[in-house]
Amino acid sequence: QMKTNLKYSIVIILLGIIVRLVLIFMPGFQIDVNDWFAWAIRLSNLNLAQFYSKDIFTDYTPGYLYVLSLLGFFKKILFIPDNIFYLLLKMPALICDLIIGLFIYKEVKKNISPRVALLALILILFNPAVIFNSSIWGQIDSILTLFMLITIIALKNNKLILSSIMFGIALLIKPQAIALAPLMFFFLINHFKLSNILKLTTPGLLIIFILAFPFFPNNTVFNLVQHILNTAGEYPYTSLNAYNLLGVVGFWVPDNMLWNSLSYQNIGIILFSFYWIILGYFYFQRKLSIYALAVLATLGFFFLPTKVHERYLYSALIFLIFLGSLYRDKLLLTLTGVLSFLHFLNLYYVYVYYNEIYFKLPK
Repeated sequence: QMKTNLKYSIVIILLGIIVRLVLIFMPGFQIDVNDWFAWAIRLSNLNLAQFYSKDIFTDYTPGYLYVLSLLGFFKKILFIPDNIFYLLLKMPALICDLIIGLFIYKEVKKNISPRVALLALILILFNPAVIFNSSIWGQIDSILTLFMLITIIALKNNKLILSSIMFGIALLIKPQAIALAPLMFFFLINHFKLSNILKLTTPGLLIIFILAFPFFPNNTVFNLVQHILNTAGEYPYTSLNAYNLLGVVGFWVPDNMLWNSLSYQNIGIILFSFYWIILGYFYFQRKLSIYALAVLATLGFFFLPTKVHERYLYSALIFLIFLGSLYRDKLLLTLTGVLSFLHFLNLYYVYVYYNEIYFKLPK
């Protein structure tokens, strides 16, 4: 039984790798992959402290820039041609796809059964939205989600220092990891001890400072916060192509526009606040596990506020597959499949809309 299960898992992983390696030859999302390319070159030619500049578009926090710096270094010393380098830029996300699958496979196998673990692995590695995000688009949501996933698994197992460090790195990769912040806050209230507070805050803040310092050696905290606020301020709209609640109003509609004397931004804030009050009630009544709360945290962050990109749903899909597998809930997994397909359509819409000059696809 164990040998058969191992054989199946190896076959699934190999097929997952093959599918991704075939699809990476499709053009990436031009805006993003061109940014990765330019930033990697810039990082290989400058000190980290010189990277950020008002003269060029650099809206990412330092986390992923370390990966691009390494890739840029390899391009420089190995004389990698540009067309090959574009493919190489997709590799970190592809690798994290596989690591996420293996993490969830291991957890589900340990807690439920090898058969359910294999199903979870298939649902992740052959999920159309997951494949599209990394292999075709070239985005890095799998890298962010990997650190968010480890954050939650460590928290569930009461490894608070590890959870804090992983959460700090996730925030530096993409600040939308803040979706998990209310969950961490509720956990601390529920397990209120000074030692827990220190373990779950200090290591994360320390790792953020250590990783941000080379990019912002002068006044690190202020400049990092200012950079994040400036980036968030660049997108004052209802929905940035996301098929979510405020996307119904329209994409790229200014979120300071009023509806019944309330701005769309305030409507989003009110809905999101009520949502978390309800979640808090159920969590403290012990009717929600940490894993269920992680699902609801990431879903709520995608569906309710303004300024949301279409790709923010990625983390929720991974957590949903994980939770559905742990609960052995066929309905939840089926609905996750439907949501994955709708998310795939959302990604496809944006990809075609912006990439049409490079690659003709049916609308």
